[in-house]
Amino acid sequence: MKKSCLWMKRNASQHRTALLPLLLISVVAAGSLSLSATVTAVSIQSPNLSLTKTTEVTSPVHFAATAESNEGITGYVVYLDGNNVYQNSSPAMDAWILLPPKSGKHSVYIEAWDKSGSGVASSTYSIQVRGVAAPVAPANATRLVGIDKPAEGTWVVDNNNNVGGECNTGSIGTWNNNSDPNTANSPDYDENGQHFVLDSKCTYDDSLFFWKNPGGGQPSTTNFLWDFWIYIPNSTSDKSVQALEFDLFQAVSLSQGVHEFMFGSQCNYATNQWQFWLPKGSGLTWVNGGLSPCQFSTGQWHHLTYFYQRVTTSGYQVIPATFSSSTDTNSDVRFGTLTIDGDAMYIGGLAYSTSSSWNPVLGIQHQLDSAESGFTIEQYDDEESLTTW
Repeated sequence: MKKSCLWMKRNASQHRTALLPLLLISVVAAGSLSLSATVTAVSIQSPNLSLTKTTEVTSPVHFAATAESNEGITGYVVYLDGNNVYQNSSPAMDAWILLPPKSGKHSVYIEAWDKSGSGVASSTYSIQVRGVAAPVAPANATRLVGIDKPAEGTWVVDNNNNVGGECNTGSIGTWNNNSDPNTANSPDYDENGQHFVLDSKCTYDDSLFFWKNPGGGQPSTTNFLWDFWIYIPNSTSDKSVQALEFDLFQAVSLSQGVHEFMFGSQCNYATNQWQFWLPKGSGLTWVNGGLSPCQFSTGQWHHLTYFYQRVTTSGYQVIPATFSSSTDTNSDVRFGTLTIDGDAMYIGGLAYSTSSSWNPVLGIQHQLDSAESGFTIEQYDDEESLTTW
């Protein structure tokens, strides 16, 4: 399961043309609206923008806006430096938009449209992305909690050859441990979680541990906030590890058939750098993300939070009024942010999805890869959750 990267930039006129079939409107340039326009001024609730100074924000940036019309609002578009970076077909807008930090000042405005085809743009503001922080999921998000608990679904050990490596000998161990770690003092204190074990029988011994959502693939979700804690015992030697892999996957029915979205990440212990499943050459492969170091200190719990998005091939989200295989055009993978022990990092890579024979599904996986034979690699997994919207 894997992905790719292409920040395709399009000018404002191209983006406006793309809006015609989606919003069923006649695009009117800001400032030249007809006298019959029925949309009142756009009200931006987030971020708290200023007309007199540049507003500093963190990525992803939370944009929320409303507008009113006697014809009924049908959609919004966010323009950054004249380019479309988000659009929806809804009466209100609430979006998290991934922007590179330290990329200078940007101009931003939002347009709203109604059923008559009239539209109004907000004022143009200046923003500057100064940092990175995981988003806050909306109140109506779907929250899958306790994923690490056996009662919440079945974790599967995949020791098949197609997992990779020269051999595969993983297993799930017992959770209760009185020493390293003291599982009674784990992050959620319930003495329950997952214990992944790899007893390497060859140099490159790889095993995959995965969980699939019993509730299905959630095809109308395009934002994924994945949160969990891990513990690597002192008995696991850094030199025995080739990589620790953490992946989120989704399969969705699009107009061209079922597509597999693989949000793949791994800590490459040999280079001590984070890698992501991105396009390179003719396919998807592990690409250095420029984020290091990544090796986890043993003997303590570490907290990881990932934020990912499904986006269009142009790199931004298009949210239809109703999701279906014919209206969902979010066919690519956007790697957003990774937060480890409170330190947030921007990833930003863009990858493509791949045609798949899978049924629609949503799931997560952890993989242990060895660098030497004759060693045991262990990873405890606790308080794992996935929030989607």
